[in-house]
Amino acid sequence: MKTKSIISFLILLLFAILGSGSFTEGELKIFGIMIVVAVIVGIVMGLLNASDDKEAAERLQKNREEELKAKTEAYNNQMQQFLTLNGTPDKTIILEKLDLSSEIHVYEKSKKVFVLGKEYAFKDVISCTFSDSPRIVKGKITAVTKSKNGSVIGRSIVGDVVAGPAGAIIGGVTAKKNTEYIQEDDKTIHDYTVIINMNSISDPIIRIHTGEKGRLTNEIVGLMNVIISRK
Repeated sequence: MKTKSIISFLILLLFAILGSGSFTEGELKIFGIMIVVAVIVGIVMGLLNASDDKEAAERLQKNREEELKAKTEAYNNQMQQFLTLNGTPDKTIILEKLDLSSEIHVYEKSKKVFVLGKEYAFKDVISCTFSDSPRIVKGKITAVTKSKNGSVIGRSIVGDVVAGPAGAIIGGVTAKKNTEYIQEDDKTIHDYTVIINMNSISDPIIRIHTGEKGRLTNEIVGLMNVIISRK
């Protein structure tokens, strides 16, 4: 950005000098050479900056891959320990990948459920429902202009045949137009939260935010209601 500003300043200064005529031809040549050098330097710096940006993007991608690999290994170790202690669950709901504290695991035989990393007995689940805080997104409005006696292009073609190029222009301009406004349907964006009431003084309510995921919301609520019926 600084290089571009310097080059622009030099070019404007050159035009000002040419307009004033206060410099000799030799001095103008020297000044012109300076501008050429500045342009070359600017191009080289631009190429270097582009190369630096590419290297930075590659480093960022590599760091992300390494972080994902480390996170995956840590999760696999935690899950292996969890399965060793509790066995294979009868039902699992994953809210967020690679995060044991964002999962629900149900053990029907032992009548226990792990919700967001905490263990509860079936009998501790009192009730389960959900809330929704939706917002309305207005549908897009599009203006469509049509001619009452055919399209404008059609009128232009007829005019061209009858009266030549002038007729084409007149035909296009005199066509009667009708503008219609078409609005798409409004869209409802849901924002769900599952609310589980537990038999616990310290943590009586567990809230699980599921956002727009209606199917996931229904699955969690349905599972908790089954647990309530079997406690």
